[in-house]
Amino acid sequence: MDWCTPIKSFKDPVHGYVDLCGKLVPVVDSWVMQRLRGIRQTGFAYLVYHGMEHSRFNHSLGAAHLAKEALVFLAGNTRTHYRGVGGEEFANTLLRSIEVFQLAALVHDIGHLPFSHASESGIVEARRVFQVSEFEGIPLRHEEYTYSLIPAVAEMASASGVEPVFTNSLSKDLFLILRGRGAGLAPRDYTSECASHVLHQLIAGGLDVDRMDYLLRDSIYAGVRYGIFDVDRLIRVLIASPLLLAESEDLSGVRVSESACQVAVLDKGLSILETFLLARFYMFSEVYLHRVVEAYNAVYARLMGVLARDGLLCPGLQGCEVDIPRPPELEESKPEAIQAWGMLDDNMVLSLMKKIVAGRVKASSEARKLAAMIVERRHPKHYTYYESREAWGIYSNYLEKGLAEDWAKPLLEELVEMQRENPLLIIRPLRVHVASFEKINIYERNSGRLVDVKDAMQAEEYSRFGKLAQLGMHRIAVFTTPENGAAARKAIDLIKALDEEAKKRRKA
Repeated sequence: MDWCTPIKSFKDPVHGYVDLCGKLVPVVDSWVMQRLRGIRQTGFAYLVYHGMEHSRFNHSLGAAHLAKEALVFLAGNTRTHYRGVGGEEFANTLLRSIEVFQLAALVHDIGHLPFSHASESGIVEARRVFQVSEFEGIPLRHEEYTYSLIPAVAEMASASGVEPVFTNSLSKDLFLILRGRGAGLAPRDYTSECASHVLHQLIAGGLDVDRMDYLLRDSIYAGVRYGIFDVDRLIRVLIASPLLLAESEDLSGVRVSESACQVAVLDKGLSILETFLLARFYMFSEVYLHRVVEAYNAVYARLMGVLARDGLLCPGLQGCEVDIPRPPELEESKPEAIQAWGMLDDNMVLSLMKKIVAGRVKASSEARKLAAMIVERRHPKHYTYYESREAWGIYSNYLEKGLAEDWAKPLLEELVEMQRENPLLIIRPLRVHVASFEKINIYERNSGRLVDVKDAMQAEEYSRFGKLAQLGMHRIAVFTTPENGAAARKAIDLIKALDEEAKKRRKA
């Protein structure tokens, strides 16, 4: 039986055609999805790679297309190769969930703020650097906004005929897929719980369709080859391993363990897995974290903090130049919150920047200087950094969560105070690594064994992944203007002192 009829096709520059289940078209046409046309997929990368003007809308359609394709092959491989109890029923459940899974992939990014991830750093700036306490109620991760919009999405999709598979509610099904075990929901039986956990990995794990699409799409629009890999081959070697340990088909009362229900790559697909991991590493190191791209992302995040301090950017519905609705306001579908959210895109924020530069909106001198750097494409030229995984972790944890050991707090507070007093001094933690290996598994067809790549890297047949794991970068970067060179050097000295003290304490 075809669980996705009729099919609606969209021409796409990456996949040729994007095929969606026909019942999802009303969601595509809704305000929730159409807003994504105004949000660039890669923040300010377009100021460096001029072709990267593509949007979250483009990417969401691509991810939904790959969701359907990947699930068909994953279910087929599971039926063919999996040797455990319940494989046939499990594969059938996966196929029945195509419509719901494609819906989840379609809306997985609806919670993004303007300029995508750059705004998440801006929330950190408002909270930690400029101490605007009201922003404590604004989440740091776009997923929280996505979750708040799920009830509205489920209502639209239900009206179009999309039915739940794992629970008695389409909203709950979407939460299970998007949040995984963190949703705190109990599916109707073991097979449903296992299948929903597999789908969560397939949209937010080490081998997810989100990443498959954005690597290809971003590479093509950037005009580079770093992110190109054979996605058709990769989805053809995916398998799900339910790891049902029961001796019989009776699974009533059995719950999914932490090690069960894993997405894996068949052992014949090691080369494409390696290519995929390298594509991710090089896209981050050469494009997403390109020095000038990060300079503009850093300037924008700092500008958000300054605008929050000055009362031009506000959490909730306060009638400011830019309002960011709180998740509960969206979850309750308040008309004014929905209207504010629908307007909140790149164009709105960029328009405010232009008005500030032109003097049409009253703003501080720091806001004018920062906005001009973006509007006139004049990124801060002074750049230096300190490479240290230890210091990166300490500084990141303090910025995002306000957590630090007592010995580190004076150094961290001084780093933040320097930026508060001089907003043109921007200190950012940056990281790139190949993959979270604990989320990637290999399925050995002959033995039926599931191999965790992280545990198997020492074995000869998997030694290539041990070498890949060594690729990475953890640094704290300092962006500023030439006249602030002395302040930048002082910041690096403080970071170095933080790193040396941390290493000394670890050895003690």
